[in-house]
Amino acid sequence: MTLIKSLLLGSAAGILAVASAQAADLPTKKGAPAVEYVKVCKITVAGKPVIGFTLPGSDACMHLTGYLTGQIEAGNIDTGYSYGVNNNAAGFGKARVPGSGLQGVTPSDPLVNPAPAPAGAAAAAINPSGPRPAFGFTTRLNFGADVVSNTAAGPLAFHGEMQFENGNGFDNTGVGAYINVAYVTWAGITAGKAPSFFSFTGGGAAWANFFSPDQKGFNQPDVLAYTASTGGGFSATLALQSPGSNTPDFSAAGQWGASGGGTYNGVYNGFYRSSDIPDIVAVLALSQAWGSAQISGVAHEVRANSNNAIGIVSTDTWGWAMDAGVSFNLPSGAGDQILITGAWSYDATWYSGLSDAMWGENGAVNGNGQAMFLQDIGFNYDNSVMNPTAWSVSAEFDHHFNPQVTVSLEGSVGGVNWSNQIKTSDLANSTSWLIGGVGHYAPVAGLDFEFELLYQDTHTDTPNSANPVAWHANADGVAARFEVTRSW
Repeated sequence: MTLIKSLLLGSAAGILAVASAQAADLPTKKGAPAVEYVKVCKITVAGKPVIGFTLPGSDACMHLTGYLTGQIEAGNIDTGYSYGVNNNAAGFGKARVPGSGLQGVTPSDPLVNPAPAPAGAAAAAINPSGPRPAFGFTTRLNFGADVVSNTAAGPLAFHGEMQFENGNGFDNTGVGAYINVAYVTWAGITAGKAPSFFSFTGGGAAWANFFSPDQKGFNQPDVLAYTASTGGGFSATLALQSPGSNTPDFSAAGQWGASGGGTYNGVYNGFYRSSDIPDIVAVLALSQAWGSAQISGVAHEVRANSNNAIGIVSTDTWGWAMDAGVSFNLPSGAGDQILITGAWSYDATWYSGLSDAMWGENGAVNGNGQAMFLQDIGFNYDNSVMNPTAWSVSAEFDHHFNPQVTVSLEGSVGGVNWSNQIKTSDLANSTSWLIGGVGHYAPVAGLDFEFELLYQDTHTDTPNSANPVAWHANADGVAARFEVTRSW
């Protein structure tokens, strides 16, 4: 038995040794790798959390946003007027066009440049833009993204938005695609196409603006800025931002920028030359639990040439503007507030907020009546310079009845005053006011129904050169809008 047992154990050991040797020659099969799940991240930027997912291979947190808005808009359509003066006694044979808010007007239009008239007589023309529809449609698609990572000097953040628009008929956006904003912030630095630091509140609660310079929700400039925070909610900002053309000025270079990008507001009886210096903005701001306050100023270079038959003169000067505002959080509900803001400008009319009201028709809402004369500078026919002082005051009240229903009421008043008008001057002073309301209904998260109704009334004094009997001093218009927005 002992011999047999020894043989069996020896055979088993040999078999195991051979099997082990053969197994060592076989390829090793590793287990399945662990699944890498998307990591949720949260980084706070300027007091607001950015919640998203971590980009693979980095510590950057990405958050995707966007919205789609479909809307129908409508308003009253009446007769519009533009005026020019022929001064044949001084050798002028071409009428000048003071209004820049009338769509479709060109200097070669026979109604804009009528036949010569006696010296000092106003040449009136019905708005030559042709039949205008009383309703229109607009669709806007917006895609946005935030990418944030923590650094020793604070969050390094990027925010960008791309917009696609399709519109037709009354007050539409046209068709196009453009960068709405795209900027970087880090350690107090802001660089890129970003909301302007100048404006306290932007254009108000409605799609169409009240009297406030809006470079926050639209028409954002290119910006290079530094903000220093001193604690307690105080901050100070110094910024350089791009000027440009955002209202037509009837010069060869006058363009309407689809994506905004500036504040040049045209020259009466002349044209802008290229700018040497960007607009310079300085801001002091306060944000605390009770609300917020801000005061800002801007220096705006004005380089222009006259366009007179007696010869061309040039001017190179500075325009100025100030904006201030305060908002108070109300105890009636989360998000309820009342705010007041006002602006003043000299040779920098766009910054007064008048040019940006409604949708930029200078007080001639829907092309009705006579537009205000809202240029940065004007030339008389003897080449002397006229300077505008423009101002506005606006207020807004927001109330949340519940998380689904919100109502905003807003109102504005403002005006422009011109200096140094001679007897043949075409420019005159104007006053305007605007009231409106906006209602929101959000039945489920990410869906909003909005209804908006605004009315503006404008009065323009009779210019020295105009025939008072033929002058149409008043312009007014009402506009309504219904929109459906899906956001994510």
